[in-house]
Amino acid sequence: MQIHRRPAQNSDYDWLLRLHHSVYRHLIVKEFGYWDEDEEFELFTEAWRTQKIQILLRNNQRVGMLMILEETERLWLDEIQIDPQFQNQGIGTTVIGELIATSRHRQLPVYLRVLRANRGAQRLYRRLGFRRIEDAKHHIVMELASR
Repeated sequence: MQIHRRPAQNSDYDWLLRLHHSVYRHLIVKEFGYWDEDEEFELFTEAWRTQKIQILLRNNQRVGMLMILEETERLWLDEIQIDPQFQNQGIGTTVIGELIATSRHRQLPVYLRVLRANRGAQRLYRRLGFRRIEDAKHHIVMELASR
């Protein structure tokens, strides 16, 4: 499957905000018991300001977003959101697989944080070789060793 990436542009802003809400609303309510529109808008705005958002494209159609933070000694899968209408089609597996290949080439481990309520993502990460290394109140930190 071919998934292309490009930097987010101003014209993606509204689409990304809708994506954030559609991906996270049910998970946030499940994890925290409520959805705070202002707080979620702040979190989205903070991510937007980093200018590290990549748009995921399949057949020139936006299907998701990705944020990877590169540190000297590790890579962080900071954020991956797949539009619900495109979930369970192998897009996340493909994109994360590319990150894993990059990490192995560079001999760097990959870390991520996932909401406890996001059991589907946790299953995907475990299937791809990530292991739980830390438990927080609302998140799990996972690592994939560089091998």
